[in-house]
Amino acid sequence: MGENEITLFRTLDLMKRLERDLAVLYSVIAEGVHDAIISSIMRKIGIESATHSYILTLIEPLIRECPPRHITDTEYLISIQNNIEEALGHVHEIMDFVNSRVKVGGEEFGAFLVEKLNELEDFESNATKVYSFLLRSYLPITSTRVDTKRRATSKLIVKLLKGISDDEKEHDELLMIVNELLGREGVKK
Repeated sequence: MGENEITLFRTLDLMKRLERDLAVLYSVIAEGVHDAIISSIMRKIGIESATHSYILTLIEPLIRECPPRHITDTEYLISIQNNIEEALGHVHEIMDFVNSRVKVGGEEFGAFLVEKLNELEDFESNATKVYSFLLRSYLPITSTRVDTKRRATSKLIVKLLKGISDDEKEHDELLMIVNELLGREGVKK
């Protein structure tokens, strides 16, 4: 396995961890917010993030069997890894605070959530970039005259990644709705 593939699989592993940790974070936030709309949005994003982590686990052996032909931008992948590692650190910090607020309660939970929504939106935006990068690596294979199995595998990888990417864009939109709700009403805790 070459350096590009090692970098790619490291990025996938980091994304699986980030999606899993975000799933937990959104679920905990959903528990701490008593506003039904916001809680439902957080639960939806949490469930889908857990699903993304699982789908990335399913994609990994497919990528091993059918690696992208050329990963020309290894530096970009490494910068993505740095962003993901930074995001993981932020997720854990937010999780620690959210856990302490959920147990203690208080009005500052809503203010904190408003403050951290931008970070959550950034996490979703960075995730979209990772999936878009992977999609760009596989789309050319789906339309070439390679062997049937490789083309079919590439199409499956693209379909799975496209589904995750679409979800991430929707998560960003849902977080904007939460931001709107919090801006007008605040959060009940």
